[in-house]
Amino acid sequence: MDQPVGTRTSRRRGTGRWEEHNSARQTKILQSAVSLIEENEAGEEISIQQIAERAGLARSVVYRQFDNRDDLDSHVREFILRSYVEQVENALVLDPEKTAEEVIFEVMRTVVRWAAEHPRAYRFGQNGPVHGHAADETSVTIGRHLVAEALWEQFTAWAALLGIDVEANRPLVYGVAGLVEGIVTQFIATEGEAGRPDQETVARMLTASAWHLFAGHAADRGYHFDRSVPTGVVLADLLAQAAERQDGDAARA
Repeated sequence: MDQPVGTRTSRRRGTGRWEEHNSARQTKILQSAVSLIEENEAGEEISIQQIAERAGLARSVVYRQFDNRDDLDSHVREFILRSYVEQVENALVLDPEKTAEEVIFEVMRTVVRWAAEHPRAYRFGQNGPVHGHAADETSVTIGRHLVAEALWEQFTAWAALLGIDVEANRPLVYGVAGLVEGIVTQFIATEGEAGRPDQETVARMLTASAWHLFAGHAADRGYHFDRSVPTGVVLADLLAQAAERQDGDAARA
């Protein structure tokens, strides 16, 4: 969590212990605000007094932690965004016993489940500025960027291990992140409508879309993957191919 916003008085410029105390208070206030957002209908006004009471603090304490109501709301959006991105990052685990399709599905299911369990927080986060970012950015664009970068970091780490240059494919992770955000937003917006697919169906739709995009571009570069093969087997085969290429290069040198 960032340092508390309001640091104008000499008392606030005190010890690290005081700053830690303020940070803990901010977290409590933000958690309380998110809880109230999720309990109330979308668009319903939530007062500072309600947030303070939920946090077990005086209203004046809330005012001291943030510059104004807009500043508080921007911090709430940042808090929601961080929670969302952390869920995605935690799901990005390459289990060698699972197929690539199963790994992708775990990520997609995590995203869909989080949004379905927090629809009002998800929508609140999409409307308005986010603390620490430009005023014209929303959590949609920021979240898309952060998720894409998390995906790219994992993808390039795996590719580097195999000696494969994937820099030219970087735009694809932004395309996947945008696809996911668009479908999940539409899924949340149709809550309660007849014929709305369930979470599992949406997650599998996203998985299939991501898989076909990945497999198609891989095939264009001469790599052909079987979605039913565990990633451990696939990586072992690719590592063997990389070693053969290095031996061949060394022999020709």
